[in-house]
Amino acid sequence: MFRSHLRRHPLRGAAIALVLALGTACGSGTAEPENPTVTGNWVGTGVAYGAVEDWLLRMKESPDGTVTGTFSLRVERLVFSGTVSGIHTFPSISLDLDMNVFGNIVNATYQGQVISADSIAGTYQRFDDPAQTLDLDRQGT
Repeated sequence: MFRSHLRRHPLRGAAIALVLALGTACGSGTAEPENPTVTGNWVGTGVAYGAVEDWLLRMKESPDGTVTGTFSLRVERLVFSGTVSGIHTFPSISLDLDMNVFGNIVNATYQGQVISADSIAGTYQRFDDPAQTLDLDRQGT
């Protein structure tokens, strides 16, 4: 009975073939999310005035894209710390970094692009200094 049904509706076989082709074109289902979150620990190395700077940012992103957290910045034997606040509207991320430098609160900004779930490319700027490159990589999972 099934064979006779297909003979009466020749387009049905073509429709089934199209559905199968579209299903395999969608991939294995392991693609990363369309809008990855920045929640997690991020590390990066920058250079300012010839000194290597090691950054660690601990960020949490809320569903509306608001980002909060803390960070530390190591320059040789000195370590500074502060708070992170900003917004992530994929792929752009814009952060305000407020750090304590010898008892004074110093503001910096970070502007970047989320490249993947594990990579952010961007620049930061303190004071009136020129912008410095700071690419971040997710630390751990």
